Amino acid sequence: MNNKGQALVEFVLILPIFLFILLTIYDFGRIFNEKNSLEGKSSDVIDMYKSGKSLDEIENIYEDISITITSDNEYDKIIVESSLEMITPGLGRIFGKPYIIKVERYIPNA
Repeated sequence: MNNKGQALVEFVLILPIFLFILLTIYDFGRIFNEKNSLEGKSSDVIDMYKSGKSLDEIENIYEDISITITSDNEYDKIIVESSLEMITPGLGRIFGKPYIIKVERYIPNA
């Protein structure tokens, strides 16, 4: 008895699920990598802001991210955002297309 046809059918049924899982793992890795990168950039933005640079000067240095600075009585809130396009089909519908990655930091007013 020849089982090659059965193996081919099972492979074709499992392949899309396997590829979806692999691409999802890849996308989550990209998200965590971008989040880590934004953490470092937010530290640089805070250092530049504390040294007296304006928001426009900081945005000219980091053109690939969005920077928002708001102030209240005690703290300055610095938000650094970036967007990421998912490559996994259908994942953009679940998490939003593009996926927005945000890092918020609070620093005391000087």
